[in-house]
Amino acid sequence: MPRIEPLGDRALLASFETEQAAASWAAAVRAQKWPAILDVVPAYRSVAVFPEPETVNWNALCRHLSLLEAGAGEAAIGRSIELPVLYDGIDLPDVARHARLSPAAVVEAHTAQQYTVFAVGFLPGFPYAGYLPESLAGQPRRASPRKRVRAGSVAIAGRQTGVYPIDSPGGWNILGRTPLRIVDLDSGHFPIRAGDRLRFVPITATEYEQRFGEWLR
Repeated sequence: MPRIEPLGDRALLASFETEQAAASWAAAVRAQKWPAILDVVPAYRSVAVFPEPETVNWNALCRHLSLLEAGAGEAAIGRSIELPVLYDGIDLPDVARHARLSPAAVVEAHTAQQYTVFAVGFLPGFPYAGYLPESLAGQPRRASPRKRVRAGSVAIAGRQTGVYPIDSPGGWNILGRTPLRIVDLDSGHFPIRAGDRLRFVPITATEYEQRFGEWLR
């Protein structure tokens, strides 16, 4: 059972022992389709629940949430998303040296598994996904963050990997770039959500050019 406590005066925060338990419980809450619940936001080992503050019975909601079985929504956890990546990143050689691997072996390790999106933040639509295989884990962030990292850059740091959705400063190690646009701020298009699973697929420079600017759906 989760530990549930107030998150300010308009939300509840449920805490769990594992990321999987948090994601499964969040899916179970969404599956109930309670009209009083406006949003459910998982992040690592916690889930924020945002009810309609003017009409909800807080005590009753806490009781229902605390008794909810996480497995009830397990089948509804996220979706699988493939992201094509041209692995020509400026930090690929440094990552390879730190990992004591060849650049090709870094790419092979990075593309060998799916990554769970544990949270979305830092920038609108930036997915924090993990965890990296042991051979790539422990990569330090850059000592001096870059002033501009281009949108679509695929990067790693610590135990996680992510994709920069827009041009921005950044200090993660850039392995490559996806041609896909993963956010549209103007229309509110954010296709990657916490609980989704990402798999990175290597592509050639020709394929990158052919797909550049394509929307992720």
